[in-house]
Amino acid sequence: MRLKSFFLLALLLAAPAGAAELTAWEIKVSSPSVLSGDFVFAGALEVKGVEMRSEGLFMPAEEFGGRTYRDVKLLSRTAYAALDAAFKAGGSRKKAGKSGRVSWTVKELRRMGGKSRKANVDVDFDGDLLVTAGLVLSKRGGEKYWIAWPRSFVFLDKKLKKTVEDAILKRAAKEGL
Repeated sequence: MRLKSFFLLALLLAAPAGAAELTAWEIKVSSPSVLSGDFVFAGALEVKGVEMRSEGLFMPAEEFGGRTYRDVKLLSRTAYAALDAAFKAGGSRKKAGKSGRVSWTVKELRRMGGKSRKANVDVDFDGDLLVTAGLVLSKRGGEKYWIAWPRSFVFLDKKLKKTVEDAILKRAAKEGL
């Protein structure tokens, strides 16, 4: 079984960019029946706190106002299989190098009625991850909004972050926000 997981993992890691390319991960035991992992996609995006339980794979969640929000979602079976294989391989893997090419699309902007959070914005990364960010009123002079990303999602490539945020702000302006 371990050999089968190794070959599946090698196949997934050799997949072309845009196909759930995992470049690094670290797996820890959270409790006797739960593994927790942090994963880097294409050297550019990190998702922290993914859990593998006996029931399956769980993406990170945030609690706010008595509700649970899952703002990072898997979109493809390839991404699920890559995470599953990494959990089965265990341990950690760090791959040095530049970030790979990541394609992304601002999918949907949903207006909100809150005092500071004016919209939720879905961004699709490589057809593998869907991340919901918040468009929040800025209290700083010169900027109307700032983008609130989930705590479990980190841009390792700062240029990519700026490009995506600029596109979100442009889309918000186009939609009258």
